Formats: sequence, structure tokens, C-alpha cells
Amino acid sequence: MSARLYRLIYVSAARRLFSQEDLRALLGKARGNNAQNGIGGLLLYHDGSILQVLEGEEDEVRACFSRIRRDPRHGQVMCLFSAPVDQKLFPDWGMGFARPEMLGTGNGDRVRALDAVIDDLPRLAALDRRTAHVIRTFFRTHRGLADRVSAS
Repeated sequence: MSARLYRLIYVSAARRLFSQEDLRALLGKARGNNAQNGIGGLLLYHDGSILQVLEGEEDEVRACFSRIRRDPRHGQVMCLFSAPVDQKLFPDWGMGFARPEMLGTGNGDRVRALDAVIDDLPRLAALDRRTAHVIRTFFRTHRGLADRVSAS
């Protein structure tokens, strides 16, 4: 196994919109799998669009992405970036979501409101401009996100 730290960023389209229960199940399963495999990162979901940053040992990240590509919930899976990196940007797996309260209680330690992700972009840009640019582009692509985040 390679011990090299690695980052992979992908986008996909949900084959159907996730319900609240789907999101809770996804979060629970991902938390367990990611912790077991030493993977951290960030997952953003909005109206069927998914952006995920995976970080960890290269072999584990590649295996995780391979599972995602086979997951029937994902369509149009496209890797935007993958490369060795010096440090993790997201040491704990998190999930950016427009309305975290929809996921219920017990997830607050891992669910980050989208405004918190937006507030963190300057730090991310200082560490890795490419990753920050991809996240910014996701927000700009979904113009309704900015309105909902600023309204909260």
C-alpha cells in the first residue's frame, strides 16, 4: 500500500434527487467507510449535483473513487483533479449542505453549512488555489445557492 497523501476531486449527477432519508443514509455510510479507510474531504450536494474532494492515502482514495463510479446513485461521474499533495485541506470528512437541519440531529459535528464552506474559501485558496477554484465554480454554477446561503 502506498502511504502517499493524495487528493481527488470529482463531480457527478445524482440519478435521482436525494430525499432527506437518502442524505442521512449517505452521510452515515460515508462516515463509517471514510473513517475506516482514513479518508477525509468535503462533499457538496445541491439539487442533484455532487462535488466531492477526497483526501487520504493514494490507494484508499483511488479505491473509494472506484466504488463511487460503480455506485448506481451516481451518474456522469467525472474526475476533475487527482494528484499527490503535501497536506489535507479537510482533515475531517464533512458535508456541505444548504439546509443542514434537514438531516436531523446527531450530524452537526460533520455537517457544515454552505456559508461556512464559503467563509473557508480564502484559507483554501492560500493552501490550494485549484481546489478553491473548483469549489467556487460549483457555487457559481448553482446561483440559487448564494441566495439561500445569504438569506439564512
